[in-house]
Amino acid sequence: MTSNIIKFVHKNKIVELSNPNPNETLLNFIRTKLKKTGTKEGCAEGGCGACTVVLGELENNNINYKAINACITFVPCLEGKQLVLVEDLVSKDELHPVQEAMVNYHGSQCG
Repeated sequence: MTSNIIKFVHKNKIVELSNPNPNETLLNFIRTKLKKTGTKEGCAEGGCGACTVVLGELENNNINYKAINACITFVPCLEGKQLVLVEDLVSKDELHPVQEAMVNYHGSQCG
């Protein structure tokens, strides 16, 4: 028996999606269903990195994080993973280490 439910973690909460569209990109899901617009569409073919998000996966009792292109990744890939978006880095008191590195090393985002 196959399940039509996808479970993943976002902001330390388990999210359950019933009957997700297997052809929907993660980028579209993030922007339309989660209503998070910090992740952008640049090239729509995985080349520019404007749509980069991070997926965490439990391996050997450790969470391994991987940057992926949300514009070419489909929603079912979320199953059993942790989703980290740019909005999740926000702190009212200080910069996140990723933000700090962008400032210190004059980084910019293409797209």
